Amino acid sequence: MYVTNTRVWESPEITSFNRLRAHTPLSSWRSEFCAQVGGISSSVMSLDGEWDFSLFPSPDSVPENWMADEQLPSQKITVPGNWQLQGHDFPIYTNVKYPFPCNPPFVPKENPTGCYQTTFELPENWEQESQTRVIFDGVNSAFYVWCNGEFVGYSQDSRLAAEFDLSPYLIEGNNTLSVKVLRWCDGSYMEGQDMWWMSGIFRSVRLLNKPVRHIKDVKVTPDLDAAYRDGELKINVDTMNGDGLSVKTSLYDGEKEIASNVTEVGTAPVDEKGGYSERCFATLKTNNPKKWSAEAPNLYRLVVSLVTSEGDVIECEGYDVGFRKIEVIGGQLCINGQALMIRGVNKHEHDPTTGHAESLERVEQDLKLMKQHNFNAVRCSHYPNQPGFYSLCDRLGLYVVDEANIETHGMTPMGRIADDPQWASAFLERMTRMVERDFNHPSIIIWSLGNESGYGSNHNAMYQWTKRVDPSRVIQYEGGGSNTSVTDIICPMYARTDADQEQGHTNEPKLSLKKWVGIGDENRPIILCEYAHAMGNSLGGFAEYWDAFRAHPRLQGGFIWDWVDQGLDKISEDGVHYWAYGGDFGDEINDRQFCINGLVFPDRTPHPTLFEAKRAQQPFSFELVSSQPLAIKVTSEHLFVDTAHHSLDWNVIDDKGAVIRSGELSLNLTAQQTQLIELDSEFGLLNAEAHLNVAIRLQQDTNWANAGHIVAEHQATLGKKLQLEVVESKTFVPAKFEQVDGGLRVTAADNQWYINATTGEVESWKKADREQLLSPIRDNFFRAPLDNDIGVSEVDRQDPNAWMVRWQNAGLFDLEHRCKGVEVNVAIGEVRVRHAYFSADKLVLTSVWDYRFTQQGEAQVSVSVDVDNSMPPMPRIGAEMHLSECPQSVAWLGRGPHENYPDRKASADFGRWIQPIASMHTPYIFPSDNGLRCDTQQLQIGDIELLGHFYFSVSQYGQQQLARAKHTYELERQPGLFVYFDGFHMGVGGDDSWTPSVRPEYRLLRNQYQWKFVLK
Repeated sequence: MYVTNTRVWESPEITSFNRLRAHTPLSSWRSEFCAQVGGISSSVMSLDGEWDFSLFPSPDSVPENWMADEQLPSQKITVPGNWQLQGHDFPIYTNVKYPFPCNPPFVPKENPTGCYQTTFELPENWEQESQTRVIFDGVNSAFYVWCNGEFVGYSQDSRLAAEFDLSPYLIEGNNTLSVKVLRWCDGSYMEGQDMWWMSGIFRSVRLLNKPVRHIKDVKVTPDLDAAYRDGELKINVDTMNGDGLSVKTSLYDGEKEIASNVTEVGTAPVDEKGGYSERCFATLKTNNPKKWSAEAPNLYRLVVSLVTSEGDVIECEGYDVGFRKIEVIGGQLCINGQALMIRGVNKHEHDPTTGHAESLERVEQDLKLMKQHNFNAVRCSHYPNQPGFYSLCDRLGLYVVDEANIETHGMTPMGRIADDPQWASAFLERMTRMVERDFNHPSIIIWSLGNESGYGSNHNAMYQWTKRVDPSRVIQYEGGGSNTSVTDIICPMYARTDADQEQGHTNEPKLSLKKWVGIGDENRPIILCEYAHAMGNSLGGFAEYWDAFRAHPRLQGGFIWDWVDQGLDKISEDGVHYWAYGGDFGDEINDRQFCINGLVFPDRTPHPTLFEAKRAQQPFSFELVSSQPLAIKVTSEHLFVDTAHHSLDWNVIDDKGAVIRSGELSLNLTAQQTQLIELDSEFGLLNAEAHLNVAIRLQQDTNWANAGHIVAEHQATLGKKLQLEVVESKTFVPAKFEQVDGGLRVTAADNQWYINATTGEVESWKKADREQLLSPIRDNFFRAPLDNDIGVSEVDRQDPNAWMVRWQNAGLFDLEHRCKGVEVNVAIGEVRVRHAYFSADKLVLTSVWDYRFTQQGEAQVSVSVDVDNSMPPMPRIGAEMHLSECPQSVAWLGRGPHENYPDRKASADFGRWIQPIASMHTPYIFPSDNGLRCDTQQLQIGDIELLGHFYFSVSQYGQQQLARAKHTYELERQPGLFVYFDGFHMGVGGDDSWTPSVRPEYRLLRNQYQWKFVLK
């Protein structure tokens, strides 16, 4: 046979053989009640579980008789699953490049091929005169199917179901299903999607039994009238052998039937040749149904029954239906007449243990976490997800961008095959089959033509077909400049809010969002398909995006890149678990840690960035109106729902973080309403700074969060702003000074400091004769590079524009320190130390430390730093000390409780916080600087207190160790505790991770810096 005897996997014109046409999911319930209730149908039999498996190095090396060879070495393997995570072959991670020579449609001859087998026996209640199909929800990348040794079919496109009719091949008793899966095929060129390359049957496999006369497909289109009040449901049913039968359609609200219709199979003429004999069209009208939105995902249940003329039910299908209308009105994307704000995130299917085989429990965990952190939208990046994902989005309330399984980012040019007619059917089919499968889900509001595949005539065909088949939704596609004729939405990637960006491949810059808004002849909505690259310690400047979204109506949000770190479980040689990334499995072609871009770790533990996203995206805004009386304005950004089941909690904390007033009240806001709320009529003026904290909570359980969940928070400053200067003692008495052992000893109360005259550094600090330091207190200008500092460096090349490379080239990582003098004024208890720092004998930094030691045991320190003009913006201007002991916890007065940085602190409120030392470290998969807390006034570490206005982090891992390590298992806790405290600290950036994305206002651009602190 041609298909089995030729290399069809290198023929883009051939994407399947004997594969059934795509359709909406079918369950073949045999009663209307079962279809109404849903659940697992008796007509469905799962084949998930253990299969026999053998792996061969190439398709050519598979023995011809492998299906019948009982001597063939095989092992058990779990389906669904990737074979690379079950002891066979190895995973490969690349971002852009292909893991094989780019020569489409050809793939390497060394093409690992997995051979699967399982046996099954048909249930006794399945009629012999019926059709039994096998459905593979996802197989990567191409596969052949046999049943009882007879060839059944072939398919590729790893992210959509492949369905085959097994009826001609089935026998009584045990049946054997055999599947041969290729790691690479021509379709792999269309699946280069910034994720792990893994293979196998990674989604569920099941049998579906249907009667001879059955429903082939059901398409449901909900609509609303011009007033968005009354609903209409258009239903298109396709049947097999439906002559003389009727289709009954019933719509249920819970258990109550609210509309029904019976229509004979066959349609009125649709053109001069007549109508469809096997189809029927039905319409159900409803009076003011509850509408579907992400805020209020109201669902009805549609039951479609194929019935005889006597009214006997042959089979039924059931679908959840949501009444909603998607439109573009006045340059804005709208649902049910209201302009949307997309609070979105990109989501890969990923599990650290099972790879691309995500359980529905894991999916539900993800979606609930998204809802809890104020996300209302998900982009399926960059392929259709498993069917159950969409049902969960329907029920939980999330808007979905359903994206065709196409990305050719690794080609040069990117759109190399977008105009190629040889690939036209492959492009179009990946779109049509997705739309056919997912058509009925109300959560899907946008179809996407794919990702980063250039632009060509193949995209035109995809767009035109989809618009004709489904005019009820909008279409987006970023390729070709974000604004081609095949996108209804301007959907750029990583556009900045204010600054244009140069693009190396074109003279045209990537426009800023605010410039997009100002283009005169352009009136499409602007929604970022990717923004805020959340790679490691990132998401700096995120709040500024949301300021722009709220200021410009046509800027309607975007989708963060991305949801989960794509780390895979691995055990080090020493038996330590860690999450692996590109290159960790011997994959020589890789893009290292560029798959670690998530807002959550692989086990779904949140990154600190998730809290920043939650705060910026929250659907309520707050404004302090008055401090006397205490009053605020609260605005609901909800489009449809009120706050009947919400409460508002508030408290006021003083300048020491203590609560001095508090209260709770019911919140009665309608959608899009602003309300003035008086919190405390008796609250008076303050003589010192205080803060008002406000939180809106759920009062009842929902299907995505429990009662008490905080939806929105806000902090406002009350009273007089503190002058955050070091407070000097009213009566100053200097400490005792002694010249000893080539240095200076300073004694006060139970403190004793020793300053080395050669280095000028405090080498020893004793309290009650107990040494506090393991290393001197000194300047610190270094931070372990973040992913955003590294950029694309250290993968294939060094990027001269990356912060890390600029710091390295300036010598910042190996500065030579020289003490230029120690001056002592015993009479006033002051010491001045001058430090100089050289790079290749060039003076690049100087610092002057002015110490004032008091008899009360304080070291009051003023630091002045001068930076040479040749230096790039500094990562930090600060100090470090290595304490000899590590207490269990640390307490501070400042922003917290979670990690925050100068450009990512909107979610970190001022207060008094206490945390275990271990929780002050953020275990980024690729280690870097972490754990900073901003705007700190007081820090307590055991017996040591630090006062001033500073940033700090504490860790049992030093900055140098963090900089050297490439994985968490390489980090070893060191004795004592490292304390880093800064007067100034550069932001983390995060608009993207491959350009210097720290915004100018968060860079250290000056040549001179002064800061102060007190140690006691």
